[in-house]
Amino acid sequence: MAIIIPKLTVAQAATIINAIITFLQYSISLILIALLLYFIPTFNSANSWSVAARQVHTSFWSAIFRTTRTHASARVKFFSKLSPISALLVAICGIVTPLGLRQGSPTRSHFRTTDASFVKDTSPLGLATSPRQGFKFSRSCGGISRNPICPGNTPETINRTEIPPSVFEKFSSTPHGPFNMEFRRYFDEGNKVSAEAGVVQSVILQEGIFAVEGMVIDMTETPGIGLINHTIPGLEKGATWSQDVFWLEPATTCVDTNLTIDYIRRDEFGIEEFNLTDRGGFVNLPTEPPVLPQGGQHINLWEYAYRAAFLVNNLTMMRFNNMSRNDSHVGKTYLLNMSMTTFIPGDISIGNPSFNLSTTDSPETPCATFSEIDNANISTVAVWCGGVTGPARRTDGGDERLPSINSTWSQTIHVCASATRASIQTLTFTLNSTRELSDLQITRKANNTPILWAAEKTNLKIGDLDLFWGHVADKYESDPSLSTLRSNVLYVPAGDADISGGVAAGEPSTVPAGGWNSIYGFPTDFIPDYSGKNNFALLAKWQSLLDKDPENGTAQIRNLIWTDFAVNSLVGTTTYPTLLVASLEPSVTYDLRFGIPLLILLIIWVPAFIASTFLLVFGFLRIAYIRDFLDHTAAGRLSLGHSVLSPTDTHENSNLVHLNEKDWQKVVGNTIVPFRSVNNIPKKEEAYAEPHSSEIPE
Repeated sequence: MAIIIPKLTVAQAATIINAIITFLQYSISLILIALLLYFIPTFNSANSWSVAARQVHTSFWSAIFRTTRTHASARVKFFSKLSPISALLVAICGIVTPLGLRQGSPTRSHFRTTDASFVKDTSPLGLATSPRQGFKFSRSCGGISRNPICPGNTPETINRTEIPPSVFEKFSSTPHGPFNMEFRRYFDEGNKVSAEAGVVQSVILQEGIFAVEGMVIDMTETPGIGLINHTIPGLEKGATWSQDVFWLEPATTCVDTNLTIDYIRRDEFGIEEFNLTDRGGFVNLPTEPPVLPQGGQHINLWEYAYRAAFLVNNLTMMRFNNMSRNDSHVGKTYLLNMSMTTFIPGDISIGNPSFNLSTTDSPETPCATFSEIDNANISTVAVWCGGVTGPARRTDGGDERLPSINSTWSQTIHVCASATRASIQTLTFTLNSTRELSDLQITRKANNTPILWAAEKTNLKIGDLDLFWGHVADKYESDPSLSTLRSNVLYVPAGDADISGGVAAGEPSTVPAGGWNSIYGFPTDFIPDYSGKNNFALLAKWQSLLDKDPENGTAQIRNLIWTDFAVNSLVGTTTYPTLLVASLEPSVTYDLRFGIPLLILLIIWVPAFIASTFLLVFGFLRIAYIRDFLDHTAAGRLSLGHSVLSPTDTHENSNLVHLNEKDWQKVVGNTIVPFRSVNNIPKKEEAYAEPHSSEIPE
C-alpha cells in the first residue's frame, strides 16, 4: 500500500518528514522531563536525584531557562552557549539540507557488449510495413544503348534481372550501401518487386529526431533519415549506446527571384485577379547569364540555384511580350490570369509554378549538367532545380490566421537546387526502462572521417541504368569496376530514375530520385497535399519557417517534403544482434545554497572534533578524568557533600569523597534527600527509600 501526495518533490517530502521528526525529537524530550518532574516524589535517594538532574540538565529546559549562568566563568559560558546553538543548527540542517536535492541525469556505467533483440514498431508506419522475407533485389538495363549489359553480367546473362554475386559482394562489404535498404511497401511481381506507391503515415508535422520501423527520422532544421533495423538491449534500468548509421539527407539551396505574386481576396471562395510584382528581379537582372556550374562531387548548389533564378526571370520577361529589363522598375506590377500560369494564388507550389525547370529539360534549362545520353559515373551528381512559391503573407497588417474580405496578400518566388547526400552519422540512443521505439531519445553527429565511397564504373548511358553506390570496404579502392573517392559525404550520382522520375523495380537506391520528382517534377495522386491549402497546421509551419529565414525556410520546406517521401518509401535492414552498451544508473544533484547551514555546522564541528581527538589521543585529556567529573558533579553526591567540588581543600567526609561512583552508590546512594522548594506541587509523599549502610568499604 502506498500514499500518493501530489505537488511535492522528493526533496520537499524529505524536508517535511525531517521537520516532523526534529519537532518530535525535541518536543518529546521536553514532554517526558515535564512528566518526570511532576511524578517524581520530593523525597528521593541521592542516586535518584543524580539521574533526574542529569536528564533535566541535558534537556532543552536548561537552555530555555538559561539557569546558573550568572557567575559562570567565560569558558563555561562560551561552551554552554555553543552547545544549544549547535543543537539548533543540527535541527535546521535536518530540515533545510534535503531541499537542495534534485533528480539528476542518469550516469553511465562502463561500456560492455550486450545482446540486443528486435523491437516491433507499433505505430502506423510499423504496422503497414511489408514483411522482409519476400523482398528481392533486381535490375534491368537499357533505354538508350542497344542490347546493354548490366555491370557484372555477361552476354549469356544479359536478360537476367538478378544482381550478380560480384556486384552484391562489393556493395555489401559494409552496412552502408544499396543492399542495406528496401522498399517499405512493395508489390511482388514474381521475379522482382516494385515499390507500392502511397503514404503510410506522413510525419511532416512532427518535430525532433525519433525512431520508427527500419529507420531514424530527423525532422529538425537538418532533416534526413538513417537506415537501420532497430535492436534494443534488455536492461532494466535503461541504457545508452552509439551506432554508425547509413544516413541519407536532402541538400537544398534557394535563391530569391525578387519577384512576388500579389492579390486581393475579394470573398471567401477565391481571387479574381492577381499581379506579378517586380521587386528587382527584372530591372536588376544581369545582362549575361551565369556560367554553367561544373560537375563533380564537390558541387555548389547555390550556383545551380542562382543560374536557375536568372533563367526563370529571363524566360518570364519573354512571356510578357519580350520586354527588357529597361521596361520595368521596382514595384511595377503585371496583371496575371489563370491562363498564363499554373500558379494557384494562396497555395505553396510543390512543382514548378509556371514551367518545368528540372534536370530532364533541354540544355538551355538551368540544371542541365547532364542528359540521358551522357555516361553514367560517380562525378555526375543528380541535381534537381525548380521554382517554388512561398506561403501567402498578409501585407495589410492583418492577422494571417483570419482572412477577410479585401485583405491583401503576397507570395515570394524562389528557385531552388537540390541533391541527395549520403554520409555516415553517429547516432547515440538512450532508453529508460521501457522497450518501446517511441521512448528512444536520439542525438546524432556527423562522422567527419573520410571513408571510401564507390559507384559502378560503366560505359552505359545515364538513361540506361541507375548506378549502385555506397560505402565499400577499403580493399576495393583499386577495383577496376568501381569509381571511388574518399570523402565524408557522397552526392548521389544521376541515373535513369532522374530522367524518368520514377522508382526502379527492385532498386530501393532510386527512391531519392523519386522523392525529388515528387517535388520538382509531376506530383501524382498518391503524394500528400503539401501546399497547406487544406491543412492549416502545415500552412502555419511553412509560414513560421519563412519568418525565420525566407531563403533557408524555402529550402527547409523542400527538404522536409523529400524526407517525408523517403520515410514512407524506405526501410533499413542492417541489424546488430549485439551492442556496446552502458547501463544508466540513477543520480542526484544538489543545490549548494541549501547546504549553507550544514557548512556553518561543519565549521563548528570540524575544529572541535580535531581538538578533542588530539586531546584524547595524546593524553592531555584522560577518560578517567571525564569519569571523575561526571561522578563528582552528580546532584546526589553534591547534595550529601561527598564531591571533590568544595570551596576549601578540606572535606568532612574525606573517606566518602574519594569513593568511586560504584562504591559510593552502594554505601550512601540510597540516602533519602528531600527537595524543598516553595514551588513544590502539593501531592502525597511516598517514603519508599531503603535503609542504607554507612559502612565504608576497605
